[in-house]
Amino acid sequence: MGIVNVTPDSFWSGSRVQDKASLLERVRMMVSQGADAIDIGGCSTRPGGIQPTEQEEMERLRWGLDAIRESFPDLLLSIDTYRPQIAERCVREWNADIINDVHGGTPEMYDVVAETGAQYVLTWAEPVRSDPVGEMISFFEHKLELIERAGVDVREKIVLDPGYGFGKTLEQNYTVLSHQAELHRFALPVLSGLSRKSLAWKLLGITPDEALPATVTLNTVALLEGADWLRVHDVREAVQTVMIIQTLKNNKLR
Repeated sequence: MGIVNVTPDSFWSGSRVQDKASLLERVRMMVSQGADAIDIGGCSTRPGGIQPTEQEEMERLRWGLDAIRESFPDLLLSIDTYRPQIAERCVREWNADIINDVHGGTPEMYDVVAETGAQYVLTWAEPVRSDPVGEMISFFEHKLELIERAGVDVREKIVLDPGYGFGKTLEQNYTVLSHQAELHRFALPVLSGLSRKSLAWKLLGITPDEALPATVTLNTVALLEGADWLRVHDVREAVQTVMIIQTLKNNKLR
């Protein structure tokens, strides 16, 4: 899943696009490198970021979605938003396939998922108190029950995201990553979003611009811990990582 941000303030400048030509160039590059889906966001979720109004977020997404759907009508498209009204409009007007909600959802969002039939990425973004793995499991148990009550076919529509970087210290992020396989108990797909995040560059004392090798390492661990999706800024490197891990797991060279 390739990341495209139609925002002026996303944490890594390399993901930002501000005009149609740049947007289409980035999407074409990602698709040519092997992206299965594009995740487009109009609201930065970086720590300390200023949240746009709902109208501002929708306006950013509108021109971006118009451009993508005009040139890539069949592309698997994910909308990175926590606002139910925006999610619903993007699914209904631009045939978005996936709602990527980094805030973990509200009853209103679950109703949108049920009514539109979109796939839904459920993210654990609550602050950790003391037990990262136990709290992650409890969060997903509770939220999945609420989603099912809303009328969503959980087995068909839900993807779990451990929410790396949200509400977690550096140590807690690594604890969750090393226990990501615990999510297998839910028998649902897992999406790992580790690309150029602080758990890479803060640990190493580098910048997000320098964090591609670290991201490849983190993605490798995530795949070995059972990730089904990688959400990334750098598609080519992620695709290569997936190919190597799949070969390793399937013993295709023996």
